[in-house]
Amino acid sequence: MTYMKAEKTDQYSLVFNIATLYEEARIERCLKSIVAQNYPQDRIQIAILDGGSVDRTCEIARQYGAKVYHNEKKLPEPGLAYGYKIAQADLVVFMAADNILYDKEWVNKILRPFQENPESVWAAFSKVVNDPSDTIWSKYLNQDTDPFNAFVFGNASHPDKFAKQYPVKKQGDNYVIYQYTTIDYPLIALAQCTVLKKAGIKRPESSEYDDISPLISLIEEGQDIAYVQDTGIYHYSLKGFASFKNKFNHRIYNSIQTSSYDTRAKYNSVSRKLKKYLFLPYGFSLILPFIKSITWWMKVREQQVLLHPIACFTLCYYILFNYAKVKLWKK
Repeated sequence: MTYMKAEKTDQYSLVFNIATLYEEARIERCLKSIVAQNYPQDRIQIAILDGGSVDRTCEIARQYGAKVYHNEKKLPEPGLAYGYKIAQADLVVFMAADNILYDKEWVNKILRPFQENPESVWAAFSKVVNDPSDTIWSKYLNQDTDPFNAFVFGNASHPDKFAKQYPVKKQGDNYVIYQYTTIDYPLIALAQCTVLKKAGIKRPESSEYDDISPLISLIEEGQDIAYVQDTGIYHYSLKGFASFKNKFNHRIYNSIQTSSYDTRAKYNSVSRKLKKYLFLPYGFSLILPFIKSITWWMKVREQQVLLHPIACFTLCYYILFNYAKVKLWKK
């Protein structure tokens, strides 16, 4: 990536990039949370990167003033990469159709670190929070992250644990900036409403399938990434176990087929590389995830964490199944 000096302003323009494919059932709640923001609406744009929906996804989006662009590669990651490339705004928000901004002040709160640190902060993010109406499977996934990444990343898997992994570089009124490292980099996904400066950042095409590598590049260049602590997003991703299976079966298949994680592989520590392989015996054992779920429940007293053994076993199955499907059966 390359960088240019960013202009200081209190009235940043933003574009919300949303990748879609048959999202008519979920897109309206997402869009409503954007247009409800207590921020000048003439400074907010919405761009839909659609992979070919023939339902009402694009029609609904246009009703909320969104511009619709065709995502010829269909998958959300390259769609969002294309949206970033064509964006004409100070800041780009990478958003999924099943995300909803936590409150009407989300934009104002997420802008604070940019306004107070215009030279050094190049990205900002908030955490996923559970809505009381979430399904138990959504609550499980939002509690930390999926069990594979939680196992591999450890304390770097969720912003609430970052303080155990990284020293604090700066503490603001509503945000914290950690001293991240490229080796043992944090798990911060662009598509969970991470905000990235547009000025001067050129994202290489080789990283378009990777949701994390642009942030690793920022860390490598010494740019700051702020965690905004007093807001968040809802992530209504799962209806039940069937949607959990479908989501990760699809995700694992695409990651193996596109080699989407290859661009970040060189930054993985020896420990993380080892954990990637140890997850299979861990998950298939059932007893180790069961022990983890009990100790986890004793700490948080939330019933969703008891799903951990089932989630681990399911991911292990789909990792092996899709590896065989892509590498051995060539499908």
